[in-house]
Amino acid sequence: MPQIVLEKNHPTKSLVGASLDIGRVLADRDGVTFRAEGTCMYPAIRPGDVLRIQSRAVTDVSLGDVVVCRRPTHLFCHRVVARGTEEGRAYIVTRQDRTPDESDGPTFDENLLGVVVTIVRGGKPVSFQTASLSWPLRLYFALRLKLIELRLRVILAWQELLPKAQANAFYRGMMRIWLTLAHPQISYRVRLPMPALGDAVYRQLSPETFSVQKDWRGRPVQRWTLLLHLNGSRKPAAWMTLTRDASGQWLVDESFVSARYRGAGLDAALQSKACAILQRDYPEKEEDMSLLRTSQASLK
Repeated sequence: MPQIVLEKNHPTKSLVGASLDIGRVLADRDGVTFRAEGTCMYPAIRPGDVLRIQSRAVTDVSLGDVVVCRRPTHLFCHRVVARGTEEGRAYIVTRQDRTPDESDGPTFDENLLGVVVTIVRGGKPVSFQTASLSWPLRLYFALRLKLIELRLRVILAWQELLPKAQANAFYRGMMRIWLTLAHPQISYRVRLPMPALGDAVYRQLSPETFSVQKDWRGRPVQRWTLLLHLNGSRKPAAWMTLTRDASGQWLVDESFVSARYRGAGLDAALQSKACAILQRDYPEKEEDMSLLRTSQASLK
């Protein structure tokens, strides 16, 4: 079953219920996209496809539509294969394209985010309707699916082995040498969460235009995330979320470095940049700098 990643989300994992409620607000405005992971809807939907969602009630969903629903621990994207009612309440039944004999059971309005209206693959829109395929195409897609699944297994195995290598002092030393010699282009962005919606919806701005003393509403910032990007990549290589405690001092609530860059000193670069921002806004409060250095959360 593929997991669906809400692109509007904060880098941390948000609760499924919160994602659904936020997603509905954005979908009503045609403003939410998901990135699919997994192969259960292959070849109609493939890992990495970007899905645009439109909010829809169960009664407005048709057979054959591809919808995004939720269960207690995850969101998923499957095709509608049946409709029905239970105690006067309408529901839909969905299932994966690859398992025609197993359904997901009924989904009611409260667990339906919406209908997939567009799939973008490689920057181009594609059709997601099922179609009869000739045997050469069926063979091609079957072989390609095996390769995709093999790649996913290799990635999982690598993710298990990498932390062991990164714990080695030699590896960490080599990564620091790489960072020194490669001179990667490092840039920073700041995310400010929307107070009513939490970290999942945010405003993004440059560190130069950001001040912890005043947000866009003219109020002191209570929580913010600093992101580090390498060589212009849209995906941050590392990030750090800071919160203001009751005494007004800053604590590192969460921090993360992408697995491939752990040991390269990106956590220290983030820490230094965050300290510089705080020092710029509060030059008289040296204790903020000390607290930030000593309160850093464990890397995830």
